[in-house]
Amino acid sequence: MNLIKSWGQMNKKIFGLTSFLLIFAVFFSGYAYAGDFLLGSSSSFDVSIDRATINGKVIAESRTNLIPDANLFSVVVDFTTLATLEKAHVEVILRGRESGNVVSDSTGTFDLARNQSSAKTLTLVLIDRLKRETEFDLTIKIVDARDRSEQKTYAIKTKQTIARGALDVSIDRVRVNNKAVAASSTNFIEKNNVFDVLVEFTALEDLTNAHVEAVLRDLNSGNVVADASPVFNLAEDASSSRLLRLELLDKLKQSDRFELTIKLVDEDGNSIQQVYGISRRESFGVSGNLDISIDSVEVEDKVLAEGENNFIIIGQSKKDIDLDVKLTALENIKNAHVDAILTFENGDAVADTTTTFNLNKDEKTAKSLSLPLISKFKQNSFKLRLIIVDADSNSKEKAYGLKISEQEFPFVVSSMSLSPESNVQAGRSLGVRLSFKNSGVVPLEGLIAKVSIPELDVSAVKFLDQIKNANQEEVREDFILKILDNVQTGTYTVRSEIASQFNGDKDVKELPVFITGRSEPSEAESLLVITIPILKQNMKNDGSEVIYPITLTNQDSKANTYTLMLDGAWANLRLNEANAFVIQPKESATTNIYASTKSDVRGEQMFLVAVKSNDKVLKQIPLKANVIGAKGILSSTLKNWLEAVLIGIVVLLAATGFFFGIKRYAQSEESELDEDTNKEITNQIGSEAYY
Repeated sequence: MNLIKSWGQMNKKIFGLTSFLLIFAVFFSGYAYAGDFLLGSSSSFDVSIDRATINGKVIAESRTNLIPDANLFSVVVDFTTLATLEKAHVEVILRGRESGNVVSDSTGTFDLARNQSSAKTLTLVLIDRLKRETEFDLTIKIVDARDRSEQKTYAIKTKQTIARGALDVSIDRVRVNNKAVAASSTNFIEKNNVFDVLVEFTALEDLTNAHVEAVLRDLNSGNVVADASPVFNLAEDASSSRLLRLELLDKLKQSDRFELTIKLVDEDGNSIQQVYGISRRESFGVSGNLDISIDSVEVEDKVLAEGENNFIIIGQSKKDIDLDVKLTALENIKNAHVDAILTFENGDAVADTTTTFNLNKDEKTAKSLSLPLISKFKQNSFKLRLIIVDADSNSKEKAYGLKISEQEFPFVVSSMSLSPESNVQAGRSLGVRLSFKNSGVVPLEGLIAKVSIPELDVSAVKFLDQIKNANQEEVREDFILKILDNVQTGTYTVRSEIASQFNGDKDVKELPVFITGRSEPSEAESLLVITIPILKQNMKNDGSEVIYPITLTNQDSKANTYTLMLDGAWANLRLNEANAFVIQPKESATTNIYASTKSDVRGEQMFLVAVKSNDKVLKQIPLKANVIGAKGILSSTLKNWLEAVLIGIVVLLAATGFFFGIKRYAQSEESELDEDTNKEITNQIGSEAYY
């Protein structure tokens, strides 16, 4: 009895030391993992970043670069190779210093010979939160196939020219002489010497002693006329408006091109502003007797039909509508120009105009215009007006209705879920839920929704009469797939298809599912308990590894040899030690499975862990990985690091349970951990155990 007591005291000391070493090892490995990601392990290589420009302005590393404010930054990177580049790409990352929010872009891969120079253009579109910031860090990075890189970071500060500033206010709408105008565009209004400017806005924070300013500047002479409202207070989330009047001075009455600046300022001098281009036209918008033929108007290679709803597909990356207008002069025309005005459902408008041109009778010409898509796809219906005006204000006009969609088959399966989530037994049913919506502008008819497991030739089909347009909520449909009794153990693919009966277009999604074949467990299987605390991990597709800890517990009365086998074609899989274990009776062994991607895979993936003993597979367990891109995943990496800490805690708890199991065994040779006790320990750990 004293011997057992001494043994127990000694075990307490051993347990304490073991616990400290476990915690230290887990935290050190997590720190090292996070450090490798944040600092990078790849060395620089022979490439020179020669020059960088933002929106046409050259920037330098050694100073804070002041650039005009914009919602879109076009970044041009000039570089020279000092050695051959293979499968390289250029990345640009813009980080707001205040919020830490990031936007990024990257090129496709390219090869470049030694001592060659090249230039790559990338585009950064600012998210709403970044639009309110003025100071940024811009990082330019060139990376090759071996993950070696060269980078430079530039300090950026923007000058306030559009709606982006410290004052948290939304300028909702501006009307000039009762006509809605669009920011950063040329807006056409009828000729008048008085501008009544109505500014509608919403306070996103409490405003104290604020006022609204309107400044009209003649683009030819630089002369200015301005007006300001009385001061006011406005509570957070409240909307209001102010009317200002700008009367043109004699010097301004001769001009037709202006820049209108609307500015809101509070008592502390915080401000926000928007700038509008204003052009005055005599008899604006009135069709006249100009003898010219508008032969055709094309948008995205589609010829528009006058006065009808023309359905146009605009790519997701496009920020504007490009127009090609073909004209034929029916008489001699002098100093003419083409105006294109795109009017939104809410009354907002954008416009573009060509330079002036002359045409002889029967002469043909083609003109190109570009219209920015503000509030893109928050609405779908537009009206396009084309007006040709000559020097004598004679005009010709046509109007077109537009319906715009981002994709040709705008039906999107937003999610697919399984029940049970990843493991189903043969002879049981698998539930599949699809969530989908129509992202287009018109209802879709004649659709077929199908889910299937192609390898097993099982499927379920539903016919969808009509799915409304993008303004409607998501549609959910549930399907049941019956798994036959004789299905062999393995990983299979669940496939969903939403297809059109008319043109063959479809949207497809796939998920892996593990099916366990029906068989009575052997005695060896029932005496082995496998505990895996983490069944699913986020994984980067850059070759970095994630860890799945696994613990084997031998409940047999004799020692057994177990062999771990890993199977996943998409992944590099390894153990941190030999794959064979000799485990004594009532003892456990813990090891780590390391997984990384072989290629540029994305999305939900699965691999199998098989445990063999005496040349017989005892258990097969599916493990999942959500493979995500290497860019913009700091949060995911932090999550993985925290999970590593959690793993340490789980291992510590498992060791605690095992210690007390030995102690109980020492106290009573006849006492064993029964199945219910093991289940209780597993529930306390919060992991999943396989018996």
